[in-house]
Amino acid sequence: MPETRNKTCNVSTLRKAYRFLRLTKHASLLFGPRYRRSRSLIEIDITYSCNMRCLNCDRSCRQAPSEESMTVAQIGKFTQESRDKGIKWERIRVLGGEPTNHPDLLKILDVLLEYKNTYSPETKIELWTNGFGENAAETLKKVPQDLKIQNSHKTSGLQAFEPFNLAPQDSLLNPLFDYSLGCHVTENCGMGLTPYGYYPCAASGGIDRIFGYNLGRKELPDFNEEMTDQMRAFCRLCGHYATYMKTIRTEEVSPTWKKAYESYSKKKFQLDRY
Repeated sequence: MPETRNKTCNVSTLRKAYRFLRLTKHASLLFGPRYRRSRSLIEIDITYSCNMRCLNCDRSCRQAPSEESMTVAQIGKFTQESRDKGIKWERIRVLGGEPTNHPDLLKILDVLLEYKNTYSPETKIELWTNGFGENAAETLKKVPQDLKIQNSHKTSGLQAFEPFNLAPQDSLLNPLFDYSLGCHVTENCGMGLTPYGYYPCAASGGIDRIFGYNLGRKELPDFNEEMTDQMRAFCRLCGHYATYMKTIRTEEVSPTWKKAYESYSKKKFQLDRY
């Protein structure tokens, strides 16, 4: 068993090293961008309210708690824009925060299911929840059966997450990266929609509410739009970008994030709503 474990660790280390090297400027110039932002996947952060306080939360629900949420009307605007632009999403994920904290969750799901049933029947709609507490349990019982529930069944805020608050720009490796090219999250998880608009990934929207750049797109981006200005601004701050980093069960915060959270605790930014 130890020999097998060592081989697995070596493979994992090599993969992380490859991912890191592939993200560097020189590799991108030679081989082209490693990732492209998804045009078919989207994650919607309907609320930043959460009933848990997980270390390394990539929406800052523990580090900078907030009750900010999307409205049913905003979800309706999203589905109408999707129709108007002829977009039939492969997958729509409903996230947070904890989505069962949203008082209008079931209405939001009805709007999304109406889009699916009348316009894009192949679209997969997923609800991601921590499943923690009586409210979550009772709400999940009411969720329509034709919608997929991804329940992590968390019982503690101590989770093995990537160190989200280690900003790559605070690292000595910062000069090696071209942040405008994005990372695996923009391709594999998809675009993000938050109370403040569209982003290349939902984590970017969570970063925006802390740093106050106010860069959320207020209408659905066209297919040929790469959203490089947003990636250039947010990827340098995001621990997900540095995929060579290991997951941790403690919390590490680099100087840029420490300063941002201190500022946020004194005065929250008022971003323009979607």
